[in-house]
Amino acid sequence: MKLSKPLYEKLPFIYFFSGLYLFFNYDMLATNISATLLYIVSAQVWVKRSDYRRQTRIRKTVNRIRLPQVVYEYYPFVFLAASIVILKYYPQPIALAAALLMSLIAFKNIILRRQSRRANPLKFGDKQRLR
Repeated sequence: MKLSKPLYEKLPFIYFFSGLYLFFNYDMLATNISATLLYIVSAQVWVKRSDYRRQTRIRKTVNRIRLPQVVYEYYPFVFLAASIVILKYYPQPIALAAALLMSLIAFKNIILRRQSRRANPLKFGDKQRLR
């Protein structure tokens, strides 16, 4: 089954906002489980699509201390999920500040990754060095 391009591009957002709606508007166990599953599917679709569109392969990166692939790909989504849970269950000001900080870190990483997937920063460099 092939989805149209406008629907395919918005699919992670549809899953994410559907999960947010269920999580914040209902307090039943079944809806919280459904919201969690929608969030996980949203993150999975986002990461798979981002990995497919990656311009710079991991073997071309600088040899430094690297996080494992799974941790690297999913930690912004863990930060975002933690901030959403804090927003719902801990309304204290210090917890809200921590949630805001975690969500800003998550969004910064997601946006930077998305930008690096669109344009290849190594395209204008010496291609012979990378092989």
